[in-house]
Amino acid sequence: MITVRKLAAGIEKRLARAPDEALEEARIVMNYFGFEDTIIDNAVEPQDRKLLYALQEAGILHSYWETVPLLDGRHWRIFYWQLDEKVLERLARGEEAPTEDHLYQTLPDEAWSHPPAVL
Repeated sequence: MITVRKLAAGIEKRLARAPDEALEEARIVMNYFGFEDTIIDNAVEPQDRKLLYALQEAGILHSYWETVPLLDGRHWRIFYWQLDEKVLERLARGEEAPTEDHLYQTLPDEAWSHPPAVL
């Protein structure tokens, strides 16, 4: 379960915030999420969206979207934000969650070479 304290610990570690500032930012975020891990982007105030983008860059949450057809044939794109509970659990335990850069560093050299394209 994601709590204000776990999120504050993640913000403190990943965004290098002071404990009181991290707690305040965690409260802002959790006011949107409540007991859920996913919210629709339309619910987020513009001034708070900047914080969500910072958390996304820090690997604490991610965004995704879906396209739904409307009755008149057009399509509507809906954007979502989702907290990453596994990352927050690791950060709350004091473990550093692997980042995308770390993943790429573990790949062998041959993973970076591609055969020439055949035309």
